[in-house]
Amino acid sequence: MPEAREVIKRLEGYKPDEHIAVAIWCEQDVIEQAEHRGIKLTQEEAQDIVDEIDRKQDCSIGINWDVLDVYIDELVNSPYR
Repeated sequence: MPEAREVIKRLEGYKPDEHIAVAIWCEQDVIEQAEHRGIKLTQEEAQDIVDEIDRKQDCSIGINWDVLDVYIDELVNSPYR
């Protein structure tokens, strides 16, 4: 998963007045969504989820709250947690 500094660097290639669409999801989004569901995640677990979502995201679905829930559930139900 790229860090913010890497995304900023990538954006430098665009003209300042060029129209683009960007959606940014971060580990805090994952932590807050888990808390909303009564689940406590560590910062590392949230980072792992963001990394996994970035690697496996489906461009037809995108990233949304339901996707975060699926990955949170996957982690919570993992025998390695």
